[in-house]
Amino acid sequence: MFGFYDFVKTHPTIRKFEVEDLLFTAYDCPIEVDRLDYWTQKNYFAYTVRGHLKWKYLDREIDAKEGDAVFVKKGAHRIYKVSEADFCALLIFMPDEFIKSVIRKYRVGNRYMSYGEATDAIIPLEVDDVLSIYFDSVLNYFSHPAPPPKSLLKIRFEELIVNLLMRSANQPLITYFREICSDRKRPLKSIMEANFIYNLKLTEFAQLCGRSVASFKRDFAKTYHSTPGKWLKKRRLEYGKYLLETTDLNINEITSEAGFANTSHFIKSFKEMYQYPPLHFKKKLTLQ
Repeated sequence: MFGFYDFVKTHPTIRKFEVEDLLFTAYDCPIEVDRLDYWTQKNYFAYTVRGHLKWKYLDREIDAKEGDAVFVKKGAHRIYKVSEADFCALLIFMPDEFIKSVIRKYRVGNRYMSYGEATDAIIPLEVDDVLSIYFDSVLNYFSHPAPPPKSLLKIRFEELIVNLLMRSANQPLITYFREICSDRKRPLKSIMEANFIYNLKLTEFAQLCGRSVASFKRDFAKTYHSTPGKWLKKRRLEYGKYLLETTDLNINEITSEAGFANTSHFIKSFKEMYQYPPLHFKKKLTLQ
């Protein structure tokens, strides 16, 4: 799977500023594919400067148009091209540990931080005047010939977290920050349900769940009474069946959407589980 953070961090022509394990970048790229699955090991904020993309996962869609901002959790994601225009965004990468350190350093957010339902993989943000001014001011750094001091950059990272925690409007993000600060293990079941369609390695699923591979396998067996490989195949087939029942996607599209590497494997596995190949199953639905 395409490693987005590593690509941005190491690409020689992408403009970026780094301090410790934090990274600002003005990501300007042509949209050459209609869909892209990618992986990032760090959370990031994305503020759209130009263009239009869409994140899609299961039944949810999140737009990223000019002036929109989202928080993207570390893990696997799927984006779709909406327009032919190039896409440009300010991306701000930061790990969980940095978010925790800022909250503890400034003792902010207690008024609004409370446990709630699990948040989505992509969290849209309400961009008020304060956030808009913040993003524009950071973008201005990229028009100067010399980079800003690293000490200033770190303060700007901290400023973003504090600004968001001082406002109740972005409650889903604040709920996620509370989850990060709790030091509890991330809920394995909700993470697997949100990421089963992606072609991640076992080590990446374990990392996403905040566990070693051995701990991940052990907790997975307790939760599902199965192995990750068997469960992923079954869950992807169930989702493929759901897409057959509820959409007009063709078999190749369903194969890809459900997380199978190739169509022949999907057809063979579907028949083994549901007694009929996908097209036959679809025809039976139309006759009912």
